[in-house]
Amino acid sequence: MRSVFYWLLLLCISSNTAFSQVRGKVAEITEKGDTLGIPGALLSWKSSTLSAVTDSQGLFSIPAEPGNTSLFVSAISFDKKEIKVRENDAFVLVLLKSNATLNEVEVVHYTTGTEISYLKPIKTEILNERALMKAACCNLSESFETNPSIDVNFTDAVTGTKQIQMLGLSGQYAQITKENMPYMRGLANNYGLGFIPGTWIQSIQLSKGVGSVINGYESFTGQINTELQSPEKGDRLHFNAYLNENARNEYNLNLRQKLSPTLSTALLSHVSFNPLVQDLNDDGFADIPTGKQYNFINKYSLQLPNTGFEAQFGGAYLKDNRNGGQFAGLKGVDGDSLPLYKIFIENEKWEVYSKTGYIFKNRPATSMGLQLSYLEHNQSGQYGNRMYNGKENTFYANGIFETYLGSTNNNIRSGISYLDDLIDERIDSAAFKRHEKVVGWFGEFAHNRGEKFNLVAGLRADYHNYYGLFFTPRLHMRYAFTPNSIFRISAGRALRTASLFTDNASLLATSRTWIIESNNNALPYGLNPEIAWNYGLNFTQRFKINYREAYITLDVYRTDFSQQVIVDVDQNPQQVKFFNLNGPSYSNTMQFEFNFEPRKRLNIKTAYRFVDTRSKFTMEILEKSLVARHRAFINFSYETRRKNWLFDFTTQYNGSKRLPDTETNPAEYQRESRSPDFFNVLGQITYLKKFEKQELHVYLGVENLLNYKQNNPIVSANNPFGAYFDASMVWGPIYGRMLYAGLRFKIK
Repeated sequence: MRSVFYWLLLLCISSNTAFSQVRGKVAEITEKGDTLGIPGALLSWKSSTLSAVTDSQGLFSIPAEPGNTSLFVSAISFDKKEIKVRENDAFVLVLLKSNATLNEVEVVHYTTGTEISYLKPIKTEILNERALMKAACCNLSESFETNPSIDVNFTDAVTGTKQIQMLGLSGQYAQITKENMPYMRGLANNYGLGFIPGTWIQSIQLSKGVGSVINGYESFTGQINTELQSPEKGDRLHFNAYLNENARNEYNLNLRQKLSPTLSTALLSHVSFNPLVQDLNDDGFADIPTGKQYNFINKYSLQLPNTGFEAQFGGAYLKDNRNGGQFAGLKGVDGDSLPLYKIFIENEKWEVYSKTGYIFKNRPATSMGLQLSYLEHNQSGQYGNRMYNGKENTFYANGIFETYLGSTNNNIRSGISYLDDLIDERIDSAAFKRHEKVVGWFGEFAHNRGEKFNLVAGLRADYHNYYGLFFTPRLHMRYAFTPNSIFRISAGRALRTASLFTDNASLLATSRTWIIESNNNALPYGLNPEIAWNYGLNFTQRFKINYREAYITLDVYRTDFSQQVIVDVDQNPQQVKFFNLNGPSYSNTMQFEFNFEPRKRLNIKTAYRFVDTRSKFTMEILEKSLVARHRAFINFSYETRRKNWLFDFTTQYNGSKRLPDTETNPAEYQRESRSPDFFNVLGQITYLKKFEKQELHVYLGVENLLNYKQNNPIVSANNPFGAYFDASMVWGPIYGRMLYAGLRFKIK
């Protein structure tokens, strides 16, 4: 099957239209003298039924008709025009003259916060600022609590870290990028979701399955790209303050300024504090660690429209520390006679980046770009008596060239990339160092046959200093039975280097002995890379109920590993073993969504997901632990007619999860084989007041309204330095009900 896939991919890349076409652009001349494409213009041959419509850039392609040279061109608000097309015309430029002067019109577009693209071959959900306002959304990890495609869970009971799951697998198997550049890699794997404040986010693009080869070879289960607030547009000032009943308080200030007609800048700043120590379940450990974070990004945008050149560049700095574990004064903790089990984690990170691009004016749909970034990340941690220290230096470069073949319906992108990633880790007295150097070439062919059929076929060839030469093929296809009935399929391969300590940082907060069963000391940790194929299909049907928009969507995906680093916490509760996969490992997911608007401004989103994730461990195939097989979701959102009150209410059903085996522990340190199922309810009310150029938002919300908590989340909490201590077996909420309030103030 995979050989057939390779041949199909190469055929798609090399294909081109075989019949004669007339290609060109329909445009107008602006007051500044620029040529501006006219989308939606109609072209038709004289005395013929053949016709075409221009795309968003005014470009068109229409089959030639032998002997017919008269082509009619028309567009709303422009004079109709007849042109003569000669047989040897390679590209036709049609200039139309405006025939109407319009008064100022305000176009109001209402959105529920999540938009689905119906035209792209890769199914993409776009979470805009409306979606991010639905919940507290203090950082990127909390942005998904009202989205049914992603699970958000605590990794352990002591560090306060949240992790996402996608298509039944942990977040490290999803490629998470920031403005289409690598973000969640290496040391950032465990804590990076908490390093992007919610008010910094302009939108999130979420796609399931393998992504584009342009962004790399590491996307197993999907791609999550975060676009930050732009220097060119948006609010000139955005201030946000947040406070919850655990005394967590946050302050965000976004500033935007146009420095000149061509240069703009934005400063995004964040500070947060967690000062309060609380132990509501009386186990002697703080439920949420104390700490503080300072986080800043300065962005610049340079636009030179008459030259075709544009650039974005900037820098960022972050410092985050958190203190958890046992504190003197908590119930059952005697800090005078016994040592305290302390958690201390510090992250310090700085980075610089640039993105430059050039658009060729004499050739439509042709451009080139270069992405560059460099970062340094230092991480240190103390987990009782266990110490961890890591340092990462990463340089990334990605050059992209884009043009078309024959017509703008056949787009091709190609380029080269380079990654230099040095990671130096030390856990207690053991040291681990890897220096990955990867140079790669990629090519991607996209074919669009109107709105009926789209195809994207890509291939990467990368040379890795540890793994040698490897190939990454990917294919996405879309077919529209009707404009409202869309079917998509995707398939592709992915590879990544496992980061044992950051991928599994929750296991540092245990007494388990770490055992790495290496088979090749020349490789990172002595283990093979992780390699998997992902296959998926999606069907989306859009329709109307009582004259209002509704849609259903069905996703089915399978991730099939050929190589994987297995993390075995079942064979011995006092150990965690890492070894190469020897047998099958897969994840099957099916998700159904139904979204509709029963009455004006009231939107209901429902979803159900089934997950079956299994791997071959030492002796048998087991269901992956701490993953719910069943999950259901319903969200209600409503806003009043004047849009000054917004209401949002979400109920999540979380099914039972398999728990790691503890049968060999003493009876008091054993746990059930499965967790119970439970409901999580959250909601928010927002009041919005608009002035001439200002907006004031005041919001009040609640998380875990039912106050559901996992009992005894820490195994052997009374003896944290003993052999049975384990704070990683978290399957549900730890804290209980959480009230919060905040305000946003914007100047347009």
